[in-house]
Amino acid sequence: MDEHRIPKRQWFLPSVSVLVFILVFWMSLLFMPQMLNGDGDLGRHLTVGRYILDNRAIPTTDIFSHTMHGRFLVPHEWLSQLEFAWAYGAAGLNGIAWLTAVLIAATYAITTITLQRVGVRALLALAGGIFASMVGAIHTLTRPHLFTLLFFALALLILELYRRQPKSKTLLWLLPLMLVWANTHGAFISGVVLVGLYVAGAGLGREWRTAVTLLLTLLLLILIAALNPVGPVMLQHSFAYLQNDFLVDITNEYRSPNFHQVSAWPFAALLLGSLGFGWLSGRRLAWTPLVLLVVWTAFALYSARNIPLYGLVAIVVLLPEVDGWIDGVWPRLGHFLTGTDAAARQTWGWMWAVVVVLGVMWAQANGTKMDIFRAGNTFSERQFPIAAIDALADDLPTGNMFNEFHWGGYLLYRLWPEREVFMDAQTDFYGEALTREFIQIADAKEGWQERLAVRDIQWVILPPERPLAAWLSQSSAWAEVYRDDTAVVWVQHQSD
Repeated sequence: MDEHRIPKRQWFLPSVSVLVFILVFWMSLLFMPQMLNGDGDLGRHLTVGRYILDNRAIPTTDIFSHTMHGRFLVPHEWLSQLEFAWAYGAAGLNGIAWLTAVLIAATYAITTITLQRVGVRALLALAGGIFASMVGAIHTLTRPHLFTLLFFALALLILELYRRQPKSKTLLWLLPLMLVWANTHGAFISGVVLVGLYVAGAGLGREWRTAVTLLLTLLLLILIAALNPVGPVMLQHSFAYLQNDFLVDITNEYRSPNFHQVSAWPFAALLLGSLGFGWLSGRRLAWTPLVLLVVWTAFALYSARNIPLYGLVAIVVLLPEVDGWIDGVWPRLGHFLTGTDAAARQTWGWMWAVVVVLGVMWAQANGTKMDIFRAGNTFSERQFPIAAIDALADDLPTGNMFNEFHWGGYLLYRLWPEREVFMDAQTDFYGEALTREFIQIADAKEGWQERLAVRDIQWVILPPERPLAAWLSQSSAWAEVYRDDTAVVWVQHQSD
């Protein structure tokens, strides 16, 4: 019997990419309450998506806050907000959880496919896809940036296939991808940057024809990105926010990673592992992988938000090198990987991923709690003023609100359009001046009374630990109407 005979196709056996999809999907649901309550943005996305569905229109002026009402608004996430609203309309927060888990799982399944397509053997590709998901877990929330993670993985697959077999038609897939991406999330600029790095790598490697083809593709992608509700302004907006040091510095996800947190340890392991492997193997990277790895390492060290994208790049760049290195230093392991790879490449089994997803949806729709906290897919009363809004629902204060800005999205979700917020966590829209004003008032800094008067604030909802809470509790001009461990609500006395 010929031991090198190609095995027959095993359609019903799950491939390694299917295994990665199922495992990451399941793990995402185990920690879903953390993702749902990780920040306050989900409520705003649901509100905007609901508005688009109800009105068949994309808002380009602010209608959600009393501080910026009528101002020009760049809808850089409108398509993902529509997707979130559809999911929520179909199954509530369970629908959001399923959409989130599918997006994350699909991202790392595609990464596993990319690894196999560039020659990494199946078991290593399986490990690479899973480890990339662990690195990316530092910034996985129920937010539109998950679409960027998915589209980035797709772009990386397309570009890696082109780099190994430079066929121009391969790059054509980037064009519709960018059209959807530019209307889904503002970080589509990461795709523009990614293509630019491939241009640089080809140029440094003196692959002039490839560099020119990639450069023309890059120019086309920039033009296509302008096909959105506000045109070229979208590009300017996406880059402008990163140039505002104050807003970037006060946003946790834009800060450098904190290696004292467990969530940063997989990133640290990948970073140190890449350095150790480079020293141990002595292998020299080609220009394009080197440029990709160096630049995205710098991006990840500068901002934790970039770590999931770095994880995708680093795994795709480094694992082919590790695969080749193993054959030279550990032949028996290399022989085993080759044998299992031949069998694994004949599998498919995507029907099992569908079965798992549908089974989970059925179970959770019937009340099963699958997360490790046994909390279910709900908003947390410790993170948001749920009890306060419930208690005041029949007698909600009127007039302009001053609110904790991290609660802005949730308050829009519960109260809009009857009430508009002071601001929410969308600091790229509200800008530095209003964000500084919020801090001035919330922290009761000099002049806070005047700012409340200028804004005609009639009621305040804040966490009890905010400095303003202590001042309002002592003021005869304000009446406390609700208090719990999460939120306190004051209403201004009406003068006669």
